Amino acid sequence: MPTRLIEALRVQEVCSRILQHAAIPPADANFVALSLTEADLRGIHSHGSMRLGRYARELREGITNPSPQIRSVEEGPAFARIDGDGGLGQLVGRHAMQVCIAKARQAGSATVTACRSRHFGAAGFFALMALEQDLIGLTMTVASPRLAPTGGTLPLFGNNPLAMAVPGNGEYPLLVDFATGSIAAGNLELAAANDTPIPPGVARDLEGNPTTDPKVALQGTIVPIAEHKGYGLTLLIEVLAGLLGGSPYFGVEKKQVDAHVSDKGIGHFFMAIDPSRFMPLPLFKEAVGQMVARTKSSPRMPGAAEILLPGELEARRRQERLRGGIPLAVSTVEMLRKLGRECGAEF
Repeated sequence: MPTRLIEALRVQEVCSRILQHAAIPPADANFVALSLTEADLRGIHSHGSMRLGRYARELREGITNPSPQIRSVEEGPAFARIDGDGGLGQLVGRHAMQVCIAKARQAGSATVTACRSRHFGAAGFFALMALEQDLIGLTMTVASPRLAPTGGTLPLFGNNPLAMAVPGNGEYPLLVDFATGSIAAGNLELAAANDTPIPPGVARDLEGNPTTDPKVALQGTIVPIAEHKGYGLTLLIEVLAGLLGGSPYFGVEKKQVDAHVSDKGIGHFFMAIDPSRFMPLPLFKEAVGQMVARTKSSPRMPGAAEILLPGELEARRRQERLRGGIPLAVSTVEMLRKLGRECGAEF
């Protein structure tokens, strides 16, 4: 896929300017732009700056509220339910995880759901917010239906992601962050925009036949990871992040997505756990570090140069791209240029 190298700070600046042009307050625009740039830095382009086209369209069409009144509608010592008031998902996610962290500090652990939100980017971004406070962070969100149940052909469940970050004393954060499908919907969109085929075995058409055409896959279904196991996991996330919070996405048809998001919004799930309630924090972080070290030093298969921990490759990639720039797909660069010209931010 053809790419262009762009400096990370430039990507973040232009994303922020575009959002401010769409009536997002500067501090909020900067935060959303940061989340998108962080995804690009880690190589998660499906949730990076390419998403700005969708965000700008939803703001322009009134699907997203640029000035939401994000608030708790139900809460107790160790739980809360947040109403996102149609705001950008990153702003709702920030508020929800901040509430979750504060309650976990007091209660030892806390669970927070959010409803009436919008697409919130990479789930790991919010799990890392908890890790930075020496808490275990867990995040989930629902997404538009892309996965069919095992044996079925109709997309009923989203490519719902799950992320968990664990504090330790290793060189890189321990971060598990993956969706329940074999490929991200954003990667299908990138491939379609750049006329690039997708790998075999990751998508099917609406009759259940395998396809390597991203345009066919966008109209069909994504294959769940490990088939029935991924199907079970995405169903569980739909329960926790969708049904429990009050903004499910189950079974919405593609033509109904905008109306559904406008009316019901998108649901998220957050959890924070204070490991110091179970053992002294230094001992816990040392134990995590030992687990990481033992894993990395374990015997390797023939041809394997190194054993990586979850999040390690992305953290290394982030360091490299901060120095050398982010390789953005040409289609993403052109989209940012077009939106930038509209607000006087040349890209």
